[in-house]
Amino acid sequence: MKQFLLIAALVLIAASVFVLKFEPPPQETVISSAPALKTEKKQEDKKIVENLKEQINSLSKTVKDLKTIPPPPAPSPTATPPPAVKSADIYNKALGAVLNVFCLDRKANTYIFGSASIIQSKGYILTNGHLAMHFKDPNTECLLRKGSPARNFARAKVVWLPDQTPKIGVSEIPKNDGAILKITELSDGSPLPENFEYFDVNKNYVPKIGEKLYSLNYPSEFLGAEIALTNMNLVFTIGAVDSFLTVDDNAADAEGVYLKGELSAQHGSSGGIFLDVQKGDIVGLFVGLTEGKTTTDRMQFMFMSSYINRILIEEKGMGIAEYLATNP
Repeated sequence: MKQFLLIAALVLIAASVFVLKFEPPPQETVISSAPALKTEKKQEDKKIVENLKEQINSLSKTVKDLKTIPPPPAPSPTATPPPAVKSADIYNKALGAVLNVFCLDRKANTYIFGSASIIQSKGYILTNGHLAMHFKDPNTECLLRKGSPARNFARAKVVWLPDQTPKIGVSEIPKNDGAILKITELSDGSPLPENFEYFDVNKNYVPKIGEKLYSLNYPSEFLGAEIALTNMNLVFTIGAVDSFLTVDDNAADAEGVYLKGELSAQHGSSGGIFLDVQKGDIVGLFVGLTEGKTTTDRMQFMFMSSYINRILIEEKGMGIAEYLATNP
């Protein structure tokens, strides 16, 4: 039935062309030579009918041929995703690449704890802007520690710190809460190594709702001062993406995500990193927390690596990889 309707439709199309193309001549011409035109018209009609039959046969053959065209090959099955990176490998790598930020504010006589991570072999470090500010404060002495428990490792300087004045809504979280440091010397006085252990930053990664991400940081909220100083350990957990959020008025894109609370939902985790579980690349930077008495009552807030990259482009005209390659 479908073939018949298709042929009929094609015939109607051909007929409509015929009517438009072979419109009878004006009436006055027909009157002046009716007998001759009548014979000629019969011959023309016969030719037209024969031509139309040929078109119909041709169209019918085309429809028949279409049925015999082999169907397109079935799409190949979705490529199997790469094996998930082993959590043990991630943890061992993190012992050398994830850092504890430890600062002593001598003027206020207070300790400041946070997290950071090395993102390039020459010792460049990603952390929060609100932590990097302490490295520029003459009244504050900052050290980087690593390991589990954390031990003094290195000193660093700030190489990129965007304006921290604009805040997200009514919060105290800066809209540009990212920064890059660079290791300048090791705590034990030994020469800087040629290459540091580091995690790559995936500037294009956009997580999905419900997706699991690795989390690495040094939470310290529930530790006493003595334990934080002498026995602070690297925490490695898995968090689930709960929702997207935007830091500006443009709801068409998202700069960050909320993750469901787990052990790392503590103060001190700021500046820590989130990794995708397939490749182990950095896809987010720990920024803040929602209120809650326990970690399960809270939500973690991270900036996506794509947003950190965007901030750098807006200020320096180049993304993270280009900036690290050209910065001394």
